[in-house]
Amino acid sequence: MKKLIFLLAVMFSFSCNNADVTIEKVDTEQLAADLISASNDYQQAYITQDWDTASKWISSDLGTTIYNSNGSILVAQDEQQVTNTTRGWNFGTFEMSNHQVFMSSDMNTAVITFDADGLINFEEGEQNVGYATRASQTWVNDNGEWKVMHSHWSPRVNSQGIPQQD
Repeated sequence: MKKLIFLLAVMFSFSCNNADVTIEKVDTEQLAADLISASNDYQQAYITQDWDTASKWISSDLGTTIYNSNGSILVAQDEQQVTNTTRGWNFGTFEMSNHQVFMSSDMNTAVITFDADGLINFEEGEQNVGYATRASQTWVNDNGEWKVMHSHWSPRVNSQGIPQQD
């Protein structure tokens, strides 16, 4: 009987010691706000061809890819693609809105959806051409830092995305 009481006492002691372990709760609203801010920062860096800023949101191990809103093939977003100055057009304005954040159950993957509206100016042609798309970005927690892994853009109904590159 003494052995049983001793065993129960040891088990109780372990359960009390383990009760001191706290599980860190994630503030999902703050995390969503931080991810939306990162998404905006990344996109503005891309729009302004600022590789130094864009690259801080790209994992050197994972990289990032994009399906552009013109239906072109999958593209790796690297320094050459982001800083491309010979595309023949630029954004006069670009605004993102209607962000929604969807988290995986382990809180290490997020999909952000949003709309983007703006005006495109062609170097040799029309100016202020309307642009309206919807987009999604997949973000991953890479060793404690959030990185964009993939983006997918498509024109909204009766709208157009970026022009097709030759």
